[in-house]
Amino acid sequence: MNRKFVEKPPMIVVQGSCINFEKERPKIMQFIATLEMGTRTKDQCECSSDGKALGWDFFHIYFDPNFVEKLLDLYPDIQKQEANDIEQRFVLWLGKQMKKAKLEYYLKLKDVPTEATRGFRLNPDDYRDDSELEKLR
Repeated sequence: MNRKFVEKPPMIVVQGSCINFEKERPKIMQFIATLEMGTRTKDQCECSSDGKALGWDFFHIYFDPNFVEKLLDLYPDIQKQEANDIEQRFVLWLGKQMKKAKLEYYLKLKDVPTEATRGFRLNPDDYRDDSELEKLR
């Protein structure tokens, strides 16, 4: 099994499943290449196998967040998808675009890059000061 782990963190990770990954990977990469052509970028995505189970091949597609931002500018209909966050909207849009290209995969959002924070990140400018408390009395 040839597994390739992401080399450029942080990445948006999309998990997918298909029947034969070795046969489907070139199709996936060709589809992503057309997206890269539209954004005039190259090598912004990686696709690797995650193993097999019950006749299904699972794979991960790693997207650079900057590439997804460029796609958002290029395709405003990504924002129209019904989801809570922009990464989930992107995955829904990507699944629909793959379906239009006759590529049938089950895609879901696996991982989103986040900042490591300790405690709460509060803006001190948003706090009330003593003068505002006097106004409330």
